[in-house]
Amino acid sequence: MQHFTGSFQGLNETKIFTQHWLPETPPRAVILLAHGLAEHSGRYIHVAEHMTQQGYALYTLDHRGHGQSEGMTIQIRNFEDYVADLRTYFDQVRAAHPSLPIFLYGHSMGSLVALLFAFRYQDELAGLITTGTALKFAGTNPVLVVLLKGLSRVLPNVRLVTLAANGVSRDPAVVERYVNDPLVHVGRMRLALVAEVERASQKAVRLLPTLRLPYLALHGSADPICMCSATEIIRQSSGSPDTTVKVYDGLYHEIHNEPEQAQVLADITTWLEQHLEPV
Repeated sequence: MQHFTGSFQGLNETKIFTQHWLPETPPRAVILLAHGLAEHSGRYIHVAEHMTQQGYALYTLDHRGHGQSEGMTIQIRNFEDYVADLRTYFDQVRAAHPSLPIFLYGHSMGSLVALLFAFRYQDELAGLITTGTALKFAGTNPVLVVLLKGLSRVLPNVRLVTLAANGVSRDPAVVERYVNDPLVHVGRMRLALVAEVERASQKAVRLLPTLRLPYLALHGSADPICMCSATEIIRQSSGSPDTTVKVYDGLYHEIHNEPEQAQVLADITTWLEQHLEPV
């Protein structure tokens, strides 16, 4: 496969890092990937390898404040900034491949970016894939959410919340690489960011009935970060008649980094094949 890096000026002239991988032959379709909270696009090289072997181009970016992009580290005042950056990048990807279908793929927090983008621009997409969909969070309840939102207005920069590194995968090697990756943020996160993610989650739930494009949602049943009950919300609320939900028994949050990752990636490419128009 061929690998390229680049950047663009996002909202408020923030420099956003990008990278993409192309197969050795002309691509059949494009996958545009939005990574999760506190991580970066470089953690998806093995996903790119699989997708390019199947003839797909994979494009991705580091969200502002993440990885090699500019911006305050793991901080945002408006979740829509992520969506705006993705829109800018989408336009560049579309210009590079004007005749190819584009599938949007979001993981965890990236699933919210992808969902909010898809609700607004679904006529421009061939399909939507989300994994570890961030519609329900472990350890939260309605009272806590209300308190969190109130505190975030008064003390937006207070750091209280952390992600459990051992919840990303059952594979100790994956967890070790995650913890030792200098581009992964393993510390506490500001209340303002956490509140924005929660607001985006609630908005995504409200807008699910408006979804019309083909949708694949995958989740691990033992995900300790984003609760698997999100799949029931998707089943019950998605407005798309072409919605597929699959739960993997016992898998943790990053199903693409679990010991069963080969099956997960194969399931994604099988679904992609089913949604490509015959040549």
